Amino acid sequence: MAKQTYENGLFITFEGPEGSGKTTQMQLIADRLREQEYEVVTTREPGGTPLGEAVRHLLLTFRDEDILPEAELLLFSAARVQHVRKVILPVLKRGGIVLCDRFIDSTTAYQGYARGLDLNVIDDMNAFAVCGRFPDLTIVLDLSVEDGIRRLSGRYQGQQVDDRFESAGHTFHSCVREGFLDIARKHPGRVRVVDANRPVELVQADLWWEIYHALN
Repeated sequence: MAKQTYENGLFITFEGPEGSGKTTQMQLIADRLREQEYEVVTTREPGGTPLGEAVRHLLLTFRDEDILPEAELLLFSAARVQHVRKVILPVLKRGGIVLCDRFIDSTTAYQGYARGLDLNVIDDMNAFAVCGRFPDLTIVLDLSVEDGIRRLSGRYQGQQVDDRFESAGHTFHSCVREGFLDIARKHPGRVRVVDANRPVELVQADLWWEIYHALN
């Protein structure tokens, strides 16, 4: 059977606070779409290309000095330009589906709402980096900060957390979560909020409902 395609492709991003289950839920959606003969590419930010993965390692683990918020923004944006042009746009141009674990809204939430950078500057930087191709649908998996920290603790089982963002404090993560919710309020046509503090199968059902409507 020939794979199903779209004239301009379909671009779906998964966002949310730390521990919200984005990666797991995105992979389940990808598997289900592939079963229905869609061409699906899963990717992540920062990452998705050799350059992006190198930037990811730098951003998540570098501790020789403090990385300034402005430097974070520029590094994320550099990785995104490479990612969009090398990976995302080619898939969309041939009518495929791209599922991305974090994208521009994470930059807005983390570097804007949590780090305090000017949101207008971030919007301009995001618009430049995406080369005119914004997501068709963004799903925010919402989770309280306390539940997110509890999930991360279970993941690391007492070991030191090396990720610079995951190891940030409660106030930082509260600002990130509020950022995502505010983004959803500002962009109701693109962004959907799904309660992630439920069993995987219930979250997946709500996600599939959103994906189904995006497909049709």
